Amino acid sequence: MFKHWFRRIHLLLAVLLAFFLINLSISGALLVFGKEIQNYAQPNNWQICEGSALLPLSRLVTLIESNSGKTVKQIQLPLQKNQAWQFKLDNGQYISVDPFNGNILHRYNEQDSFYGFIMAWHRWLLLRDNTGGKPLKVLVSIASLLFIIEMLLGLFLWLKPKKRLKRLKIKIKAKPRVRYYQLHTVVGVFTLLPLLLIALTGMAFHWQSQTKTMLEAIVAESVEQYKHPVITAGLNKTYQLDLAFNRGIQHMKPGQLYRIYLPYNNQPLKLRVKMPDETFAFSWLWIDPYTAEVIKSYDASKANLATRIWNFKYSFHTGDFFGIGLKFIWLLLALLPGIFAITGLWLFAKRTQSSKIKAI
Repeated sequence: MFKHWFRRIHLLLAVLLAFFLINLSISGALLVFGKEIQNYAQPNNWQICEGSALLPLSRLVTLIESNSGKTVKQIQLPLQKNQAWQFKLDNGQYISVDPFNGNILHRYNEQDSFYGFIMAWHRWLLLRDNTGGKPLKVLVSIASLLFIIEMLLGLFLWLKPKKRLKRLKIKIKAKPRVRYYQLHTVVGVFTLLPLLLIALTGMAFHWQSQTKTMLEAIVAESVEQYKHPVITAGLNKTYQLDLAFNRGIQHMKPGQLYRIYLPYNNQPLKLRVKMPDETFAFSWLWIDPYTAEVIKSYDASKANLATRIWNFKYSFHTGDFFGIGLKFIWLLLALLPGIFAITGLWLFAKRTQSSKIKAI
């Protein structure tokens, strides 16, 4: 009785989620190697020849601001030295720049780039309202939650009958309907855990407080919180941007610089850093741009367990934590939700067709 109703719910969820899962699967698979595709498809916009020395930070900022007529807010640094720096302006636009000579390679809105377009497709299905809001973003998170329920229902349907382990096999010579059903079941069982965690970490991007609370309850620790310091003295002096930046670089060793937040109002120069024991950049360094003194630092690699698990969610979701081989596995995993939805609906259609033929 219960199995019958669970099967119906499993089918209903597949129908409701098919559109979302297919879109999330295709866009998620493209995102796994999204930056690599972008860099090689448009090398003139993103790739550079490594020079002998970088231009001073203040000179780069001056060049970009004089050329664009806008203020630079932050700078995104690539992982490889043969890739351009991305300068974000106060109007939301980006400029791709060669930091060795200051040449402007490309000016764009984030969603106009290949990676930005795929990211917008994956996170909020490209739709923005008149105020810049993303009304479908919450639906993507709801779809992820329902997909988790769908996977757990599928697990129950596999566990319920006897001889469940013997059913973890695929008869290649069986009829297509039987073969695809076995594939659907076996692949679903073996990929349940990584897919469940990928869906859960995807939900965490939108429902941060809820997923963080759940993590803290499981680990019995609080995720560490930090506050960006402000500057209260010397506000009428001139920035010593290059000196502050260079001191920050020396102080953060052996970490890798990931992003630069330029000072404004009473905000310090902020450097976001990836420390050697981190999978992504969650460490920070704050420098007074007037005195070039380091105000505060935060090494996320030394945080408690709850914080390190919370920080790991992005790297796990993208599969970017254990080399290129794992990314190919994540590419296949990204495609599975859409494949499950399609094969599930196909199996139902075949079962319905077979039932009608028998009735005749």
